[in-house]
Amino acid sequence: MAEPTLLAVVEVEQEQRIRCQAPGCNHGVYRAIHVIQTDEGLKLYGSQCCAKLFGWTSKQRAAAYTTTDRRLTAEERAQLETNTESLLQKLKAEHEKSREESRQKLRALKAVFEQRTQAPAIGSGMYRPAKRTLGTVLDPEVERRAKKIVSEKYQVDADLPGWRGLVLQEAKKIEDEHENND
Repeated sequence: MAEPTLLAVVEVEQEQRIRCQAPGCNHGVYRAIHVIQTDEGLKLYGSQCCAKLFGWTSKQRAAAYTTTDRRLTAEERAQLETNTESLLQKLKAEHEKSREESRQKLRALKAVFEQRTQAPAIGSGMYRPAKRTLGTVLDPEVERRAKKIVSEKYQVDADLPGWRGLVLQEAKKIEDEHENND
């Protein structure tokens, strides 16, 4: 049996709740509807049933196509029950677009930062050396390794918002190890 995959966590209006598809449950779910790929196909579960069946919920595991509980429109809610696969494709496209926008913003910020670190210091006639500021890693290789560690350790995409602190913590450990080895 393959490990179930959390694809999305969505919510609907309370009046439009869906039925949990866990065996013997049938409770109405509207807040945190877990869309999970299992051996039997796509299933919709509530948080409690997800925790009972798999030992985790969206609080412990990141969803593949959503980063937060996404509230569905009435049309999307109908699609959730009738054609879950097409709704997931839409959520995936939105997620990818959002991630690409975040990457572009990050590239722009890094470019500005690079320009600022290369700019001459006022009145010195010299260039300022690169200095670590809060929330930055100077060596891209260290950052890549730190992101890989966080991704593997927590089974998440370390580029997503909210994981930066852990990435910086791992980068600091890597840099400290490097300094101790020198």
